[in-house]
Amino acid sequence: MAHEKAGEEASQLASAAMERMTEYGIPPNPDNFMVWYMYVSQVDPDICHRIDCVIAQGQVFTKEECNSLYLCCMAFKSNEIDDMRDEALISASADIEQSVAQVMSLLEEAGADAERYSETLASADGELASANAVGNVRNIVSNLVEETKRVAEQNRKVNQRLEQSNREITDLNARISDVRKEAMSDGLTGLQNRRSFDNLLQDAVEEAAAEAAPLSLLMLDIDHFKKFNDTHGHPLGDQVIKLVARCLSDCTKGNDTPARYGGEEFAIVLPNTEIDGAAAVAQQICETVAAKKIRRKSTGEMLGNVTISIGAAQFGSSETPDDLIERADAALYTAKNRGRNRVETAPAGPALRVVSGAGAA
Repeated sequence: MAHEKAGEEASQLASAAMERMTEYGIPPNPDNFMVWYMYVSQVDPDICHRIDCVIAQGQVFTKEECNSLYLCCMAFKSNEIDDMRDEALISASADIEQSVAQVMSLLEEAGADAERYSETLASADGELASANAVGNVRNIVSNLVEETKRVAEQNRKVNQRLEQSNREITDLNARISDVRKEAMSDGLTGLQNRRSFDNLLQDAVEEAAAEAAPLSLLMLDIDHFKKFNDTHGHPLGDQVIKLVARCLSDCTKGNDTPARYGGEEFAIVLPNTEIDGAAAVAQQICETVAAKKIRRKSTGEMLGNVTISIGAAQFGSSETPDDLIERADAALYTAKNRGRNRVETAPAGPALRVVSGAGAA
C-alpha cells in the first residue's frame, strides 16, 4: 500500500507528527495524533492540503478545527486506518525483537569472556605452582590484575546495556499496549470500537452456546441525530455522542460491554443476561440519557435534551452473531417507528412486543 512504511520509518513519522503537534500547540491526544501522522505520511492529499492552507494563512488549530480534521480522517477508509495501527504494532514488536537479540548477543559475549577469564585463572594457577622467582610471580599477578580489570569493565558495560535494554523493552511494551488499546477503542468516546465489538460478540456467542448460558444484545441509536447535527453543528454533535457514551458506561457493570457500533449507533453485549434483565438495563439507559440537558459551552445556551431508542434481543442457541444483531436491530427500528425514546425487544420468533416507552422524542 502507498502508506506502508518500514519499522524505522514509521517511528520517524511518529516523531515528526509529535513535533508538528508541539510546534502548533495541538493537544497530543490519539485523535490529533492520527491526523498529524496521516499528514506527515502524505497518505491523504485532501487532509494535507487542508492543513497546509491553515498553516499558510497563519491560523490557529482550534479545538473545532482539530475535531473537523479528525472527522476527515475518519472518512478515510477504515481498513487503511487499521493498517496504520497494525503497522505501528508491528514496528514496536520488531523493536522489541531487536532489543532482545542485542541482549542475547551481550550475554553470549559475556559468557565467552567469563570462559576466557576462567581459562586465564587456571593457567595462572599452573604458572604459580611452577614459578621459582619473585619476578615471575609478580608478572603472573600483574597479568591477573589486568585481566580482572578488563572483565570487570566488560561486565560494567554489559550491565549498563542490560539496564538500557530493560528500559527500552518496558517502553516498547507500553507502546504495544497503547497501540492495541487504541486499535480496539473508539477515538471519540473511548468505548470499544466496531472491530472490538465484533470480536467480543463472537466470543460471547461461542461461550453462550458452549455453556448453554443466556446472552443478550442491545442496539441503540440517538434519536433525530442528523437533524441535531445539521442544526447545531458537528462539534456539538460529537459532544452529544460522548455524553451518550458516558451514560452507557455509567449504566453498565461487570462483563457488560458497551461499544460504538458506528456513527450515532451503539451496542451493548450483556453476557449471562436474560431478555428481561437486558430490557431493564435498556430502560435505565433510556431514562438516564433523556434526563441530561444539552448546553452550548461557548454561549451557555440551553438546547434541551436528546433521547435514544433501543432494541434488545436474547441469543438463541442456533444463532450466529449476525442473526442476533439483525434481530436486535429490527427491534431498534420498531422502537423508532413507534415513537422513539423507548425500548423494544425481539422474542425468539419474528413478533416484537413493547417492553416500555418513555414517550415520543
